[in-house]
This record gives sequence, C-alpha cells and structure tokens, in this order.
Amino acid sequence: MENDKRPKWETGVAIIKGKQSVSLLETYQVELQPRLQPDEAAQHKANVTELEARHSGQSETLTEQKSKTRGQNEAMVDLHETVVNIRSIVKSSGASGEISKAYGVGEKITDTVSSVTAAANMVITAYGTYGEWSTGTGILESDITEIETLKQELEQANDIQESSKFTRKAGTMSKNVLQRTVEDEITKISALGNFVFAKSNPAVAVLFKELIPG
Repeated sequence: MENDKRPKWETGVAIIKGKQSVSLLETYQVELQPRLQPDEAAQHKANVTELEARHSGQSETLTEQKSKTRGQNEAMVDLHETVVNIRSIVKSSGASGEISKAYGVGEKITDTVSSVTAAANMVITAYGTYGEWSTGTGILESDITEIETLKQELEQANDIQESSKFTRKAGTMSKNVLQRTVEDEITKISALGNFVFAKSNPAVAVLFKELIPG
C-alpha cells in the first residue's frame, strides 16, 4: 500500500471506521483470517488504537510500554514458583507414579508463557482428578484457585505485551502515515468482506461496504 499520500478522511471518521472494521474482523475472523496475513488484524487494531490515542493527545509513552513487559515477567515468575512448590509437595508425599506424572513432577518448565501455562494446567487438572488425595497431602482448593488466578494474570499480561509490540510499530509512523495506513486497511477489509459475503450473507456484506465513508 502507498502510505506516502495524505489521509483521505477526517481523523475522527478514520477512527470510527477503524473501530468498526476491527469489530467486523473479530466477529467474522473465521471467514476473513485466511485472506489476511497472520498479524494483519492485530496490527490494524493497534494502528487504530494508536491513531485514536494521538488524536486525543494520550499516546502511550515508551516507559508505559516497558512496564507491560515487567508485568508479564512478574506474573510468569509468580506462577512458575507456585507450580514448582505444589510439585515439591507431591514429590515429598511419596505419590504414586501416576499421580506424580499427572502433576508433572520431574518435567522441566522453561521460561516461556506457553510452558508455564501448560505446567499450571497440569496441576489444575491433576487436582481435579486426585482431589481427595491432594487434600490429604496439604494441597488445598485455595492453592488451585491461586494458580488459576495467576494463570489468568499471565495470559492477560501476555496479551497486553503482544499488543504493545504492534503499538510500538505504529508509534514509529508519523500521524499522517499512520492514518493513511488505517484508511488503506479499512478499504481492503471493506472489499474483502463485501466479496466474501456478497452471495452468502448480503446483509453482512453491506456492513463491510459501509466502512467506506460517504
């Protein structure tokens, strides 16, 4: 797309249409995602968010973006430590091989969101399967609730971090280039949505056509 041209629409209009396009992408992602690049929808959403922030004078600072990374790391460390402690209780209790395996005793946890989350899920599932045994060894339902809460916090922090990557990319553009990028993407989404739903669901096709102002 050529983004060296000046914006075609008023900034407020571009933001409104941008939000509408993001909503349509999320609603009809199954039908549209195969026609988009893997990160295209996420980047478009970040671009629209950044454009609105600049328009309102509330653009995010680099310090605030970095704090999101710290939030993810802290959540991951807390969850990792809690899971390891639960596994230690299981290991010290003389659990059977079946129960030990269910809790993931002896399995390595790497410093990645996916690994720590998977380990947490194992503990949650194991407690659900061997609840009576677990309670008898001192593992309480409140411990599992804590793990579920920490896992949710980690997943939320990870979502924020991933979003901030796209936001930083948007932040490197001038406002005019950013707005034109948003406008061009809206135009593409409008055309794709109209094409996909023109025959199967004309009412939805109209929603995509109406993304174009005027």
